[in-house]
Amino acid sequence: MKTDFTFVLDTSCKLPRLSVASGRGKGKIPDYRSYSGAARRALQEFSLLLDKQSRFFSWDSEIGEGEHSLHDPGGRMIAIAASTGLLRNSSDRTLILEADTWRVMVSVTPEEDGSFALKPDLPDSSERENGSTRGAEGPTEAGPRTEPSKSAKSAVVDGELKAAAPDYVLAGDRLFSCEDLGAHWKDLDTIGKRVGPQELPLYLSLILSRLPGLGIDYPGFRTVTTSPRTAVPGLLFQEIDAYGFLHILPVSTLPGYPPGFFEEQEIIKVVEIDEQEKEVLVSEVVFPLSPVEAFRRLIKKEGRSIRDQVMEEDGRFILSPEYAGDFLGRNMGDLVTTFSLFEAEKLSRYKIRHFNPPVRLKLEHGIDFFEGTASVEIDETSWSWSSFLAEYRKHGCISLSDTTRVFPSPASVERFERLIRVVKGSGDDDESRVEVSFFDLMMFNLKEEIEAPPELRRQIESFYLGFNSLDRKGGDYSLSESALRPYQVYGVQWMEHLCGHGIGGCLADEMGLGKTVQVISLLRRAFKEKIDGPVLIIAPRSLIWNWAKELERFAPELPVYIHYGPDRSTQDPGSEEKRIILTTYSITRIDIEELLPIEFSYLILDESQHIKNLNSKRTMAILGLKARHRLALSGTPVENNLTELYSLFRFLNPSFFGSKNRFSREYGKPIQEEKNDQVMKELKKKIYPFMLRRLKQDVLKDLPEKNEQTLLVDLDAEHLEIYHRRRTYLKEKIREAIEKNGIFKASFLVLQAMAELRRLAGIPEDDGEYPGRSAKREQLIDMISDIRQNGHKCLVFTNFLAAVEIISADLERAGVANLVMTGATGNRQELVHRFQTDPEIGAFIMTLKTGGVGLNLTAADYVFIYDPWWNRAVESQAVDRTHRIGQLNPVFSYRIIARDTIEEKMLMLQQQKAELASAILSSDSEAMKALSEEDLRFLLEG
Repeated sequence: MKTDFTFVLDTSCKLPRLSVASGRGKGKIPDYRSYSGAARRALQEFSLLLDKQSRFFSWDSEIGEGEHSLHDPGGRMIAIAASTGLLRNSSDRTLILEADTWRVMVSVTPEEDGSFALKPDLPDSSERENGSTRGAEGPTEAGPRTEPSKSAKSAVVDGELKAAAPDYVLAGDRLFSCEDLGAHWKDLDTIGKRVGPQELPLYLSLILSRLPGLGIDYPGFRTVTTSPRTAVPGLLFQEIDAYGFLHILPVSTLPGYPPGFFEEQEIIKVVEIDEQEKEVLVSEVVFPLSPVEAFRRLIKKEGRSIRDQVMEEDGRFILSPEYAGDFLGRNMGDLVTTFSLFEAEKLSRYKIRHFNPPVRLKLEHGIDFFEGTASVEIDETSWSWSSFLAEYRKHGCISLSDTTRVFPSPASVERFERLIRVVKGSGDDDESRVEVSFFDLMMFNLKEEIEAPPELRRQIESFYLGFNSLDRKGGDYSLSESALRPYQVYGVQWMEHLCGHGIGGCLADEMGLGKTVQVISLLRRAFKEKIDGPVLIIAPRSLIWNWAKELERFAPELPVYIHYGPDRSTQDPGSEEKRIILTTYSITRIDIEELLPIEFSYLILDESQHIKNLNSKRTMAILGLKARHRLALSGTPVENNLTELYSLFRFLNPSFFGSKNRFSREYGKPIQEEKNDQVMKELKKKIYPFMLRRLKQDVLKDLPEKNEQTLLVDLDAEHLEIYHRRRTYLKEKIREAIEKNGIFKASFLVLQAMAELRRLAGIPEDDGEYPGRSAKREQLIDMISDIRQNGHKCLVFTNFLAAVEIISADLERAGVANLVMTGATGNRQELVHRFQTDPEIGAFIMTLKTGGVGLNLTAADYVFIYDPWWNRAVESQAVDRTHRIGQLNPVFSYRIIARDTIEEKMLMLQQQKAELASAILSSDSEAMKALSEEDLRFLLEG
């Protein structure tokens, strides 16, 4: 029906205004009964709201001729008006309502002058095709929320984004439904500005506190929502006024934020920029302790006699001149312990000072520990570190010659106590000797706090400052069959830098980023330089064959010896012809007496979390091995607690943390029990140079679109015995059938026998003959648990219904929520939608043919083929359920193969026979036609 009116949305006013522009004359609003459909509904709703608004007097009401206006119409009315197609902006352009619900982001753009431009934006993020919300994921109970960086997205709108309602934003002539902006939604228009580097986290904290539904879009940085942070009480010494009264304002604070910031700006969220990890950390702030009440309790302890000496006014305390000095003198120890103190320099009038002790080191020599002296200088008076500590521990302060008492920050003293160890002193007048670990030097300001002879300083700076120029180092980092990607080259350079200084390190890249090839490149370069002594690589049993395969592929010139199996040589495992030795953790423990005398050039642990238990015989054996260079590889170097980190560095650099008790006292308890954020930051800074961690998002541009790997798994002896007993029986049965009827008439029996062997290789538990859990299942569950810790989702494909249920139960026990789908599943799209949108679901398990067609599962970026299929095209289709349009992340596909079974034979035969490989890309029956009797004998041989 033709209409003679339009709706007009004007966002230039103090409040957005929705009007009806009609040609029916002054003061006339169209009668909704004259229309039908969406126009009728919109006019009726508008009239009802206008009538409701007219009952309330408003100074903002400005009704012009022929115009009727709703002030602050709300998102529902705006959406209804937009549905008519009659909604215009103030420039008379039709407003188009976009589909979906979007998330508004704060776009952070670095400028050439070092400042940052901020503005509200709607970044395009199509990774959630089947979800209702466009933009970054919300928080989950399973772990911290991680939002993609802008490098993976593009802006939906150009130009200014304005709020039209709490849940609608306007950009030009496009209207977007968005996640609720909250009570301060009108503040969206004030976001756009430029800020300096120091202001950036403060301003982002302010924005997210006012508009908590917004996300942050910072190029190259991930936004991670972390656990809530607890504000601590602080005291701001505002002034000593003209009459001598001391004004004290109790405030809530966190390190790095100015006093009063939380109260003045009503901060409920804080933002920190972690340049090392390339993360924007967002945390809610909780305020369990009122700073006003905490200070009031301290005042009350003074007794009633001081009632007239203290005034409280709007949360501020004013101390009289007669009382202020006495109060501070008696209570300064409690103040520095309970509160963070701000502008304490004003207290110098009372001969009281509060400061962070300026420590200076004079280092002379050492290897793991540098020995020298440490001193603290205040004004022109200097204390040795030991005399400073003695005075502080006795009195809680340092007394100067003019009777001024200096109260050090307890947190600073505790920090230096972790870093500096007093070792000896020959008397009270002698400067105490101290030791400082080489690994703690970066915790100091190398230029201002450390004095050392030129040679020693060169040694220190060569290592710590050398990280800044690693990417400028030249050299050949090629492999036999391929070239390393840039981030992998950097990984090799990083390991070479550590090894060149005799220091161990952990390559902690996320699973799938090629830790193995980086090590192979490192060893290839090392062998060209004629390394002295063998290399020992210790890996889980399931991975040593993959190491052998990768070494043969990428560095075939390097001699490799697999130290495994009953025929392994225990007399001389390190002889010249066995330069790279591959073995397992269990074999290392068993053969430790034969391995102990050997000095290895490189000792490399793959999946180094296997030594997380420091007291296990396995770990103790490995710690006893001798090697000039030690490296560890792990996608999850710390799985449960900080003791695992201690065990790892006890292997890499034995003196890194000192004794286990010292580590527990200085790091374990403060971090795990007391939740001390500052100690956690200190620990991260300490280990940062010695652990290289890259996630897929960090190196996305360098990754292939699809990365496929085959993992060979060793089965347990009992499992293999059951398998080969059945294989021998079936081999004889097939031989008799072929002799009697020929291979084509016996094809059904052949397929049946092969299916039985494949099932027995993967899930022997199904028939009850094998009592344990197969090594394949253990490998699968370990890998899925690993990737879930990093927030990824996966698909698991199998050919057997029993495997679907067994694997699902395994994952439930491991704490991984999952879904299952088989040919009998009816509600497939509901399951797909839940997997795509529910962050708690970590895995989707299905039969191969069920998952091979008709599904879009882009929420997953890892795929596991639990057992091989004759038709490789079916496997490819399954992988492509997630590797398709809409997938922003690289896809990693793993085929898990049981060694010494028909699964491994299938892969070998595919490589040997091109015609079979072609057949496997077609139907099962065609594959059978390509099998000769000789092929069958090969598949069924032991």
